[in-house]
Amino acid sequence: MVMAAFYASTHPAHADDTRRSVTMACNPFPPSKIDENIPLPGYDVELLRAAFAVGNLALETPFYPWKRAYLLAEEGRVDGLCSCSYTVERERDMLYSTELGRVRIGFFSIAGHIAQNITSLADARDLRIGVVAGYNLENAAENAGLTVITANSEQVLLGMLYNNRIDMIYSFREPVLVAHKKRDTLFSLQYHEVSQAPYYSCISRRIDDARSLLNILNHGISTIRANGVYHSILEKYGVADITDIKQPTAWIN
Repeated sequence: MVMAAFYASTHPAHADDTRRSVTMACNPFPPSKIDENIPLPGYDVELLRAAFAVGNLALETPFYPWKRAYLLAEEGRVDGLCSCSYTVERERDMLYSTELGRVRIGFFSIAGHIAQNITSLADARDLRIGVVAGYNLENAAENAGLTVITANSEQVLLGMLYNNRIDMIYSFREPVLVAHKKRDTLFSLQYHEVSQAPYYSCISRRIDDARSLLNILNHGISTIRANGVYHSILEKYGVADITDIKQPTAWIN
């Protein structure tokens, strides 16, 4: 029974099957995707549940490190990814949904350790920069000529920052803040915002009903935006203002 359930959750439906569920691989990315938190699984997970529910589809969201999650979706062993940033290279493997949300992107350093004002990638060329392996930010940093050191999570990068193995973390704002707050440390972080960007949910091109599933998801996202469910989910997590990003910010926390 367990093996049957696993097979069903890791093999795509064929076009002639009647779908009842969708499996989207998530990577831990709090507060939008929170592993092992049933009451509050993350606002992206809840948004996707609500969107697929419009099409009468249940959603399963197993969690993996980002590179593993991407591989499973790339191979069609899951239906897609809970969320992903856009890159041209990923279009070979994925169909992008309409915009699911927006993120802030920047550099984190220990407060007082970086003298210069960082407002662009070019400003960090003489520093050791930590990035989560497989994020689109890794390629962006390398293409900008930065000295890049990778790790498999924001938590690991913070440990490297605290121990002076890197000078700054280049990442999405929210997961770094959440990871920092969980640590018992006297260090304060300084944040240097570089950009903001939209992100999407992605459907694997390897599944038979990829286009159909994408249409269902897009219709669901449009519906929950229109009926207020989208906003109410963001409000529950205290991030309703994330859709109204204005000027870049810099602060010490």
